[in-house]
Amino acid sequence: MRAALGVMLVATLAACEPVGMTGPGQPAVRLMGDVVVAAPDGYCVDPVVTRPQTGFALLAACAAMDPDGDGSFPDDVALITVQVGAAGSAAVAGQEDAFRAFLETPQGAALLSASAIGGPVAVRGTQANTNAVAVYTQDAGPPGVAGTQSTSWRLFTDVKGRLVTVSVRGLEQTPLSQDGSLDLVLQVLGLLRGANGGTATAT
Repeated sequence: MRAALGVMLVATLAACEPVGMTGPGQPAVRLMGDVVVAAPDGYCVDPVVTRPQTGFALLAACAAMDPDGDGSFPDDVALITVQVGAAGSAAVAGQEDAFRAFLETPQGAALLSASAIGGPVAVRGTQANTNAVAVYTQDAGPPGVAGTQSTSWRLFTDVKGRLVTVSVRGLEQTPLSQDGSLDLVLQVLGLLRGANGGTATAT
């Protein structure tokens, strides 16, 4: 089962960008704006798809990137993306309730759809706390990356004056529950806060 999962995840990663894997990644990466992204236990930064100069990182199971190694898969397997916005793009801290309310409108759903892999999404739930707004969405059509779930959590937070978006999408073969997916996105938030001098905030 784990071997089959590894093959599937490598294939899914390859679908994100048409290049081959080059080996295991690192546990952290520094993106533009000096924003440090650290991976949860069992996850590594994908060295091929990640683009530090554009503020984008893909985190995936380390074992999938190093099929010849002896590492084990994390209990919850998913594709995790982190996108850091431009300088001055911060939009969450102090405006959490308004941000959350906007995401629940048709205009908010349209904005999420425009920035999602796979096209239109429906908003299934939102949560907010200090400097953190999360939204649970479901794809209206097939997922943009074959083999992944149609549902995902996306979280928005401000780091060093920039809007940072974290998304977690499980695999179709080993789907994540809504709570499991939220737990993973909150792990990334906690690591993001810790690595950048902030305080982790649960939604």
